[in-house]
Amino acid sequence: MSEALDGDQRVDWNSVHRTNFESAAFSPNKWIQNAAGLFESAKLLEPKIQEVWEYWRARSQGQSTTHVADHFLGTYFMLMSFCVENLLKAACVQNNGLTYKRDFRSCLSADKKSSQCFPSELKTHDLFKLSLVAGLALQDGEEDLLRRLSRCAEWAGRYPSPLRYEEMSGAEKFSDGEEYSLSWFGGGDVARLNDFIRSLPPRLGLHTRHWELRKE
Repeated sequence: MSEALDGDQRVDWNSVHRTNFESAAFSPNKWIQNAAGLFESAKLLEPKIQEVWEYWRARSQGQSTTHVADHFLGTYFMLMSFCVENLLKAACVQNNGLTYKRDFRSCLSADKKSSQCFPSELKTHDLFKLSLVAGLALQDGEEDLLRRLSRCAEWAGRYPSPLRYEEMSGAEKFSDGEEYSLSWFGGGDVARLNDFIRSLPPRLGLHTRHWELRKE
């Protein structure tokens, strides 16, 4: 056996993994880096999304056109929703990271599983609720955008159905008390979503010096 693994030289890998975990989970920069990767990946799909919109526009105008499959639509909005989610969680960590780390360590010391100790705010895919935790002041129409993106993040971008059949209706009650449909995206949502994501770092006070959002 190697000398490095003998006696007092033995590595406490559990401690190493926990330290690495804390460095990733409670660093806003790590969340921002993930957001960057998701954004850049989604951008590769945008030409395909535009083809789908053009096909539907032509069909709606009665024009004869070659069929374009919408294989990429759900995936595109799912990736963009995850990008928004990571930016919002970056803000949560930037604002509350020390508390998250302290509570995480305290929970572990009580012999609970690490999954039980992870901050509940960082587990959710509900972008509207997450925006409230992150302190984002929403502008007109952004609640609607966040709720539609949440549906893609939670199931519609990756599974054929949700866990609860009631969610198939695609209707949800908004903060104004009214119910609206979430089961749609329109031709203007790509540009709108790009603008929204670009607006998030300054609105959330995030430092994105290592990731310059591309300009169109």
